[in-house]
Amino acid sequence: MKLFLVFLVLVPAFAQDKMTPQSPPAPQPRAWDIRYRDLEPQLEIQLADAPNSLDIIDELARVYRALGKYDKAAELYRNALRLREAASGRQSIDLAPTLENLARINQLLRKNPEAEIMYARAIGIREATQGPDHPEVATEYSALARLFFIQHKFAEAEPLYTRAIQILEKNYGATDPKLCSALDNLASDYREQMKLDQAELLLRRSLIIRDMAVGPLHPEVANALDSLASLYYSQKRFADALPLYERSLQIWVTLLGPDHSVVATSLDNLAVDYAMMKNYAQAEKLYQQALKIRDAEDASSLHNLALVEEGLERDIAADGLYKRMVAMPLTDPKPVLREYAELLRKLHRPMEAAKMERQAKALPDKPKQ
Repeated sequence: MKLFLVFLVLVPAFAQDKMTPQSPPAPQPRAWDIRYRDLEPQLEIQLADAPNSLDIIDELARVYRALGKYDKAAELYRNALRLREAASGRQSIDLAPTLENLARINQLLRKNPEAEIMYARAIGIREATQGPDHPEVATEYSALARLFFIQHKFAEAEPLYTRAIQILEKNYGATDPKLCSALDNLASDYREQMKLDQAELLLRRSLIIRDMAVGPLHPEVANALDSLASLYYSQKRFADALPLYERSLQIWVTLLGPDHSVVATSLDNLAVDYAMMKNYAQAEKLYQQALKIRDAEDASSLHNLALVEEGLERDIAADGLYKRMVAMPLTDPKPVLREYAELLRKLHRPMEAAKMERQAKALPDKPKQ
């Protein structure tokens, strides 16, 4: 059987919207939602009494947005924009936050051309009133670049991210940690355009800046290590990725303890890299550690471990893992059923293999993303 490993990445390859891993939050969203639902009728009554109150309009729009009522939020932001234009003129800096909010709502409504217009207007206003090198202009360029990025307009996003970095460098210097997010974003854009050498330079620079700014033992450093390692992995530079994943794992273990779910994912990353270097014994050990953290009920870890067991020619052990997987509610069971069928044929169990193949054939294809 051809060995194929599912590559699990702690930090998404794209640097956009990167978040520091945390422990699972307490179940509070419902209470938060109730608070907004209580506010909604109160603010609607207040707005009926004072329909031109920008404070009430902005607050109610924020509530609508939090409740997922994006059409209503967009209507209020458009009204707020008209009121501010009438009061201050079309080029007033007072319009910029409303334009930004309306752009974000348009994105949520999948109205990307309208969002582009709003961001472009905000950029023009900020450049005219605050100057072309103001840090908030960099924020606007990054927001518009992000909009292009999610539409896969990578060539259009590139000069905007580049301009944002130039502005930040001019304001804060070349080694300020405020640059890191912009560097990561441009690196992601380069990666999508297969400009991998340029992406590597930016990710290395981002890592060095973070290392210097926050010290070697910090979640941001671990994230940066994972991003660079992921790039190396995508280039099949497994030996280069290895020390980065090892250092990242050490950071997560130190910060979160050996039994945290983030540590399990980091173990997976390192295990995949070892497997690609054909060090299956070390990969097996790491996958077993990850599986133990996840209480042996994680399908991805079971799958990876099963594939490694096959790589080690331990087909009986792999059989037990596949048997557990097919009994689990998998998102897409077809590939697992087919792989298991192939393993069963290797084990000279053709009737069971045929059963797995029939089950796979009877399932609908997973929709393409």
